[in-house]
Amino acid sequence: MARRLSSRAEARVDLARLAGNCRAVARFAARPVIAVVKADAYGHGATRVASILEAAGAAMLAVATAEEGDALRVAGVRAPILVFSGCIPGQERLFVERALTPVVSSALSLEGALAAGRRAPVRVHLEVDTGMARLGFAPGETLAVAHRLVGADIAIEGVMTQLTGADEDATGATCELDRFDEVLSDLARHAVRPFFAHAANSAGLALLRPTHTAVRPGLLLYGLRTRPLGPDVEVRPVMSVTAPVLQVRAIGAGTPVSYGGRWRASRPSRIAAIGFGYADGMPRTSAASTHGFVLLRGRKAPITGVVCMDYTLVDVTDIPDVVEGDEAVMLGESPTAWDLGDWAGTNVWQALTAIGPRVQRVYDERADQGAPEDTEK
Repeated sequence: MARRLSSRAEARVDLARLAGNCRAVARFAARPVIAVVKADAYGHGATRVASILEAAGAAMLAVATAEEGDALRVAGVRAPILVFSGCIPGQERLFVERALTPVVSSALSLEGALAAGRRAPVRVHLEVDTGMARLGFAPGETLAVAHRLVGADIAIEGVMTQLTGADEDATGATCELDRFDEVLSDLARHAVRPFFAHAANSAGLALLRPTHTAVRPGLLLYGLRTRPLGPDVEVRPVMSVTAPVLQVRAIGAGTPVSYGGRWRASRPSRIAAIGFGYADGMPRTSAASTHGFVLLRGRKAPITGVVCMDYTLVDVTDIPDVVEGDEAVMLGESPTAWDLGDWAGTNVWQALTAIGPRVQRVYDERADQGAPEDTEK
């Protein structure tokens, strides 16, 4: 195992895997891919990730806010950028100058889109609320909103919805898609036929319909399958996080470890202190302390005691060759982001986005050198 003389954790992002995952999703869907890169590309680093996905053939990139879209444009990304939160009044100039595509999903974002349309030609995506009760217009309201947009010479490039739980409830998701199809049919009867109709997130790829003319994956691009439901697409994790062993200490039986002394050694033990704590993304929960582990020299080292802000302590008694300077795998093929999410009592999305900013992102450059290899060979 390599030794690294640093106190800083690293998140290594495999750009070739990222590109391969994107192509695998595109092959499965046989439709244009709207690649979701919001929340700093799920913690992977939006500017680098966006450029790779653009080169891998993504038809459009999707972000949460105008500021996220602006950062991509500053970094040189040229692909169309869809902004989920829409154009808030006062942002019209930014949307026009940066060629951002707003989602119209509320009275406020409708007002912003109309204001942007008075500055320059604008294309929008119209969001329908089919069950989330978050953003989006009710199915019965959608046609009237579409008429307002068309009457203002604003092109409706896309219509979309957000599924509430395609990874958990296929029956419920099917009902939501039925509502979405009814809206698409109603719009078509009134000569509104958007180029993009998209509902399928990563889990929703398993429920694709002929009416869907694009897909909108996020998690699958980063190499993680949804569970318990989802499509059978072969992808590989893009991010692996490692952190250095800063100290290995021998302690006697009965010695308390970490804050509160909640864990005590049941035998003479060797405890390793790793430079990665809850400020970096390791959950500070009883589940992490009792079921969590890291990988050292290819073997599982269980977490001992409460996770600290800057450190995680693990038992390496049964891995006697662990020494200071070794790299511990905190996230990757094992433990996975799903493991961290389970220990935190949350989900894989939060586990990924919780990897903190002081964890240095290091990019494998292979994907920058021509066409990257597919992951499905």
